[in-house]
Parts: sequence; C-alpha cells; structure tokens
Amino acid sequence: MKHIYLRQMLEWRMEIDHDWSVPVGLFGKGLRKRLPPAIWCALEQTYVGPDMADNWNALMRTIELFHQVAMEVGDSLEHTYPDALHQRVRAYVERIRHMGDPHSNGDKPPT
Repeated sequence: MKHIYLRQMLEWRMEIDHDWSVPVGLFGKGLRKRLPPAIWCALEQTYVGPDMADNWNALMRTIELFHQVAMEVGDSLEHTYPDALHQRVRAYVERIRHMGDPHSNGDKPPT
C-alpha cells in the first residue's frame, strides 16, 4: 500500500510544488529533498519495528498521511477527495484493530 499508492500521491504532491517540472526518481528517489519537511517527517513515522501496537499506530498514521496529501493534491487539481469513503475505511480498520480486544465493545467488521 505504502510503496504503490502513498508513494504515487507523494510524487504528485512533490510535482505540484515544482510545477510538474522535476522528474520523479525511480521508486520515489529524491522525495526526501523535494517534499516539505513536515510531510517527510510524517512519512518516517509510518515505519516502525516489530511491536504489534506500534505497527497498528504506524498503519493509522499511514492512512492519515495519505488522506492529508491526497486532499492537498485533490485541491490543487480541482478534484474532490472521497472523504466519506476515507472515514468508512478508517473506521473499518479501527474495528479490525480492536477485534478480540477485551476493552473494546466487541464490534466486528462488516462482511
């Protein structure tokens, strides 16, 4: 997900900032130098070690980073981001995250 969809969105975001005049490097090469530092920092926060809780948090940060960047790209290209769909997907992932959690209300994801 990250290496296909998020990277593509980050590349578009970078291209928008540079009037589509900077070639995109292979597999996102050059993004670090060309993206705003806050976006790069947010991307770094989506990579973690082996801890399960840290990975769930990283997944949620990945989803939110995609949302943020896609909204910016969409606004720039005069395209409406499907925010309602984003919210449903986020809620679905949260339900999966808490399946089997004794502190959750026991919701199961829809089939």
